[in-house]
Amino acid sequence: MRLSLTTTVILFTILANTSKGTNDSKQTTPAVAGYGNEVFEIGSIIYASDFSDHANWIIQIEASENLPSEERISYSAGVLDLYMPAKGCTAWLNKKLTGAITIVYQVRCPIETINGTSIQARDINNFWHCSDPFEFDALLRDSETRYKGNFSSYHEMLGYYASTGGGGGIGNQTTRFRRYPRCAGGENIPHVALNDKDVNPDYLITPGKWHTIQLVAYDGLVQYLMDGRVVYEIRYGDDIKVESEKSGKKSTAVITYSRETFPAYNSGYFGIRMVASHHQYRDLKVYRLNPK
Repeated sequence: MRLSLTTTVILFTILANTSKGTNDSKQTTPAVAGYGNEVFEIGSIIYASDFSDHANWIIQIEASENLPSEERISYSAGVLDLYMPAKGCTAWLNKKLTGAITIVYQVRCPIETINGTSIQARDINNFWHCSDPFEFDALLRDSETRYKGNFSSYHEMLGYYASTGGGGGIGNQTTRFRRYPRCAGGENIPHVALNDKDVNPDYLITPGKWHTIQLVAYDGLVQYLMDGRVVYEIRYGDDIKVESEKSGKKSTAVITYSRETFPAYNSGYFGIRMVASHHQYRDLKVYRLNPK
């Protein structure tokens, strides 16, 4: 079959845009959706970053004796570029955020570097309103040895967590929302754990695409949005799933989400997390949320 010149040009343009992500707007705009429509509106910007503010980021990388140090970190042209083959990494904004806020940014997994093993399109993970349970700021302290870049090192902190594209050896299969801590004193404890969007392609990563991620903390109302659509949300009075684990066996129960059992986190730190992937981040903004 022979293609016309016009058809060839169109196909080339589509492929180029898919690879580079240039078909997506660079302007990140927060959405008001789901429960948010009833209670808040978007206020003023309280923080914005084009990632030229290198000193404002603390990056914790998982150590491994069995893997070479191939990770790469760069800040260029408004993009934070994290390349982490087979390793976990958390990048924290070292600005304490307080009150009712929404955090919004764009992220993509470049097609060019995906190899299916050490670099996959996976694990767009987020922490917000997070803190250490004993010393609020210890989470970001250079001398602190508990937070080491590996996922389990964060299980005892306070805060909210959400992810897109997780999984075991093969990623981009799961979505998650959790309210931390999930451990205390080295033991697993019951915690809010939502996962009903697993394996649904509408909520997973499209390689090469700039996805817009949005996180909301408005007292007891917490939301995780992707590309303007609510993935998970909870508010007081909801029936929610709580996960427990004992002797390696997980169990779940449905209870009412209440302020007495789950006090709202009203301040803390924001972090972006990944594992065995290459992520590029741009256009981070934090907005105040005002009551309607």
